[in-house]
Amino acid sequence: MKMEEVSVSSLDNSKLEALAQDILSDLVEDACLGLCFEVHRAVKQGYFFLDDTDQESMRDFIVDQPGLDVFGQVYNQWKNKECVCPNCSRSIAASRFAPHLEKCLGMGRNSSRIANRIVTGNNTNNKSESDQEDNDDVNDNDWSYGAEKK
Repeated sequence: MKMEEVSVSSLDNSKLEALAQDILSDLVEDACLGLCFEVHRAVKQGYFFLDDTDQESMRDFIVDQPGLDVFGQVYNQWKNKECVCPNCSRSIAASRFAPHLEKCLGMGRNSSRIANRIVTGNNTNNKSESDQEDNDDVNDNDWSYGAEKK
């Protein structure tokens, strides 16, 4: 049956059914051909059988015991992870490392405000350098664990 521009309402039931059958067979053929190409490529590239595993051999690698992580290591949930700051070489809790590093490198949004305040203070009051350092320590919240409430 040739594809022509025909109004669907002008077709009788048998022609409409034949047209639907042709469309369905074309769709199924395209899907099968695509699957065949994918399988052929996977075999040629060598990754077709990668998902095949023996259940008995997989049991050696699966760790499903309480108190152990997925690698079989003892998992300590409350262990405090510590990081060393590359700028000042301080040991910092991992949960506070990003804020500390931001302040330590002077890249935070507050650091530019503090710098502007210090520059403005230098121009108007001519403070000594030790006063500026004290001001910097007041704004450093990295080591004030006692002030935080949980």
